Amino acid sequence: MKGNIFIITGPSGVGKTTVAMELLKRRPQLKKVVTCTTRSPREGEVNGVSYHFLGKETFQQLIDHDELFEWDEHYGNFYGSRRSDVRALIDSGNDVLFVIDVEGAKTIQQEHPDTRVIFIDAESDDVLMKRLTARDQGKTVNLEERLRAIQNERSYGATCEYRVVNQEGNLEKTVQEVLGIMEHLDEKS
Repeated sequence: MKGNIFIITGPSGVGKTTVAMELLKRRPQLKKVVTCTTRSPREGEVNGVSYHFLGKETFQQLIDHDELFEWDEHYGNFYGSRRSDVRALIDSGNDVLFVIDVEGAKTIQQEHPDTRVIFIDAESDDVLMKRLTARDQGKTVNLEERLRAIQNERSYGATCEYRVVNQEGNLEKTVQEVLGIMEHLDEKS
C-alpha cells in the first residue's frame, strides 16, 4: 500500500513548521520530507533534520540530474526535495508530509494532482509580519518583498479547499483541525 502526499503550506511566519512538528508526533505513519536548501541554518536548526543544507553547486547538480521532486528559488536561496527521499517514504506505506512555501505547493500540486494541500494562515497580514519579525529576531530582510509575498500567498490560500487559521496562542486548535482534515481525507481514499 502506498501512502498519501500531504502539503502544509502558507506564508512565512505563519507557524507551518510548529504545526507540522505536532502532526508528526500524533500521526506515526506521517513522515516529513527533509527539504534541501542553500540558505544558512537558523539558530537551533540541525543539518539532515531541519533541512539538508547544501552549497549552490551541489544543489545545481541535483537540478541538472533531475533528482529533485520539486524545487524553487526563494529570497535568493534554493529549496527542494529529492525524488529518492519522497519515493522511499511512499513505497514504505507512509504518508509523506511536505512543509513548503506556496510556490513549492503549486509545483507539486501541478505535477501530482492527487496531493492534499492544507493552507495554514494567520488572522491578518499584520499578525504575520509580527510573527516573522519575532522569529527572525528583528533581522527580517526584504520586508517590502515579504509583505507582497504574504499578500500573494494568502490569495493562493483563498483558493485552497482546506484552509486553517493558526490563531495566536491557539496551536492545539490548529493541530486538531489539520488532523481532522487528514482523517477525513484518509476515509475518502
